[in-house]
Amino acid sequence: MRQDARDQRLDDLEFDFRERLVACLRECANGRWGLFEQNSKGKLAQLPIWPEADELKATVAQINELRSRFGQTNPLSIRFLEYCAMRGQNVKGEPKLARQFLTEIGEV
Repeated sequence: MRQDARDQRLDDLEFDFRERLVACLRECANGRWGLFEQNSKGKLAQLPIWPEADELKATVAQINELRSRFGQTNPLSIRFLEYCAMRGQNVKGEPKLARQFLTEIGEV
């Protein structure tokens, strides 16, 4: 793949990722669980699968793979993965985390 084509593909992926991330964060902030997969076990594990959340994670993998070729990272995709990794009794619930993330990226 030519450099220009890779650059354009990366730009498109990152733009699309941000748009879809903001939409999912808003939905999560309104009470839908599953974006960060905090409760992949237990009672909430029975919730319906959220395909858009899975697609976001796949897009992050593509972005990070392309960015690694340039020796760079995408701070938004890295931050999303950090939110997905948050676990523990003292971690806020997903809707609160989503509102926090929206505030952090200036989308409130």
